[in-house]
Amino acid sequence: MAAHPLLVRAAQCIEQARALNDEFPEKHTMPAEVTKKIDALLGEASRCKRQVQREAQLTDLDGWLKEPDYKHDMSGGDGSGALTAADVSGVYTTDKERKEAAQKAFMSFVRKGWAGMPDEMKAALVEDTQGEVLIPADFAGAILRELPRQAVLRNLAFIRPTSKNKVDVGVVNIAAAGWGKLEVTGGPAADGLAADPADKDTITVWDLNALVKIGVDELEDSDEDLAGVISEALSLKIAEMEDDAFAVGNGTSQPQGVAVAAGITQGIVAAAGQVVTGDELKRTSFQVPAQFRKSANAAWIGHTSAEEKIALLKDANGNYLLQPNTAAGEPSTLMGYRWYTVDGLPAITTTSDVGAGTDKSVIFGDWRQGYMVADRRRLTVTRLEERYADEGKIGLLFRHRVGGAVIRPKAFAWYKL
Repeated sequence: MAAHPLLVRAAQCIEQARALNDEFPEKHTMPAEVTKKIDALLGEASRCKRQVQREAQLTDLDGWLKEPDYKHDMSGGDGSGALTAADVSGVYTTDKERKEAAQKAFMSFVRKGWAGMPDEMKAALVEDTQGEVLIPADFAGAILRELPRQAVLRNLAFIRPTSKNKVDVGVVNIAAAGWGKLEVTGGPAADGLAADPADKDTITVWDLNALVKIGVDELEDSDEDLAGVISEALSLKIAEMEDDAFAVGNGTSQPQGVAVAAGITQGIVAAAGQVVTGDELKRTSFQVPAQFRKSANAAWIGHTSAEEKIALLKDANGNYLLQPNTAAGEPSTLMGYRWYTVDGLPAITTTSDVGAGTDKSVIFGDWRQGYMVADRRRLTVTRLEERYADEGKIGLLFRHRVGGAVIRPKAFAWYKL
C-alpha cells in the first residue's frame, strides 16, 4: 500500500532537517540561515502531520455518520466534558460546550435571524450555499429520533443512511445454486429482486419541506420550551408526510409508494367490492413466497376504512380475527401477523361496481426485505423574515431529505376491495 503523499513529504523534511542539524554538532556554531532552514523544514513537517490528522478525523466522522441504523447517539452523548477540539481562536472547548453553543446559536437564529446575532454565535452555525442553516445535531436528533416511534412504515422498512442524492440498492443476489453441474439460465432472481425501482436499481433522495410560522411576539416572549414545541410539531408532520409517501408516493417527486409500485402484481381482488372476507385475507398472505411470509418482519398495513370492516370479522368460534394487543403501544394482530393502520393508503370507495374491488386498501408483506428508505439524516432551515410580515409572523422553512422504494416486489401482496 502506497504511503500518503503528505507523510512522504514530512519524512523528506525531517530527513533534510536532521542532515543539516548533524553538520553542526555544536549549536553555537550553526549559522542563522541554517537555523532558519531547519525551522522551516520542521514547520512544514508539522503542517503535513496536522493535515494527515485532519483527513483521518474526517474519514472517521464520515464512517460514524454512515453507521447502519444510526448506532451513534444524536441526543447529546454523555457530556463527559473531555477536551476535543479548538475553535478558530485556538481555545479548546469540550464536546458538550460546543453542542450547547450550537444549540444556543440556533435558537438565537430562530428568534432574531442573522442580523440580530453576535459574530461569536454565527460561528457556531453552518450555512450552505443556498442560504440554509444546518440544524445542530442535538436539535435534529430530537426530531429524527422520534420518527420511528411516530411513523409506521419507517419503523418497518430497511433504513439505508446516505450522504448522496441517489443510493444504489446494492444487494448481493444469489441467482442460483445446485449440486453437481449448475445450469445457468436467464430466469428471474429467486430472491424477489426486480427492475423496480427503475433507473438501474437506485433510489432517489427527495426534499420534504415543512413550513412553521411563528408570531413575532411569541418568538420574543417564549421561554426555552420553544425548541420542544418546534421539535414535536416537526416530528409529527414529517412522520405523517413520510408515511403517506411510502404508501402511495409517485416516485418522481417523492418516495415511491408500496401501493402504486408497478412491480407488485400479486394479490387478491375481493369477490364483492367493499366486502372483506376472512378467506380472502388468508389467501392474500399466501400470495407472498414462504421466505417472506414466514419472516418475523411480515406484517399487514391497511386503511381505516378496511380496518373497520376487518375488525368485525369472526372465526367459527365467534372470536374476532383482528386481536388487540394487551401490551401498551404494541400493534393488534391479524392471523398471527402485526396489523398497522396507515391512512395514506387508498380508502375503500364506491367508485366500482359490486363484484370488482379496485382499491389497494390492504397490503401484506415483509417490509424489512421489501422496502428501502434512503435517509440523508440532515435537516436544514431557512428563515423567511419578510414573506409573512403582514401576518406578524416569521416563517421557518425546514428541509428533510429522504427517499424510498420497493426493492423486492415479490415480498408484498395487495388486497383490492
